[in-house]
Amino acid sequence: MPAAPTLLLPLLTLAASLALLACEPDPAPSPRFALRLDDPNPSAEADYPTVYEIDPLTPFFLDPRGASTGDPYALTCADDELVVGLRGRSDGTIGALGLVCARMLDNGMFTSRDERPMIGAMTGETFSSDCPQNEAVMAVRGRAGTTLDRIGVRCARVRAWVQMGAPGSIEPSSGGTGGSPFTETCPPGYFLQGLLGYATSTAIHGVQGLCVPITT
Repeated sequence: MPAAPTLLLPLLTLAASLALLACEPDPAPSPRFALRLDDPNPSAEADYPTVYEIDPLTPFFLDPRGASTGDPYALTCADDELVVGLRGRSDGTIGALGLVCARMLDNGMFTSRDERPMIGAMTGETFSSDCPQNEAVMAVRGRAGTTLDRIGVRCARVRAWVQMGAPGSIEPSSGGTGGSPFTETCPPGYFLQGLLGYATSTAIHGVQGLCVPITT
């Protein structure tokens, strides 16, 4: 029998190879290919949320306003809380004063508010100056002379004030028109955690803000 033509041998070899490949299972995808199926952008970093914590051990004291008449007082929230509002009584001047506190969560939001006991007089018209939901006090404003004549707050969201130095809402103040106007603002990244000062049984005479930093 004559030998097969030279050109026919490579064709027969190629056909045999293709038949063997058809019988083999498909290879598993490479890890790189599998990762791309699961994650369209495998090189992107995870977006981890910022965690905020109150540092009560390094407070910052604002300038005192008013007078040092009467007995000293200290109104403070707990270490894991910030001031989110003020309440009190007024009859031309600020006769009584108290804090509204809320615990700060690690995402910069706040739990329900808790009104703390007031100091000062038992008479006068009640008032409040409260931050909007999920804002806290970062400034105290008002008027003062020999007494604390008027008081109100300015607020901010934790993320905005800590990371961008952006203040928030200005809440209405209460009291009279005596004394000189003032605004005492915590440094950027700090929020109010308490008020110090002097008071008698009839009036609040002096006030000083206690601010604490928020760490990330």
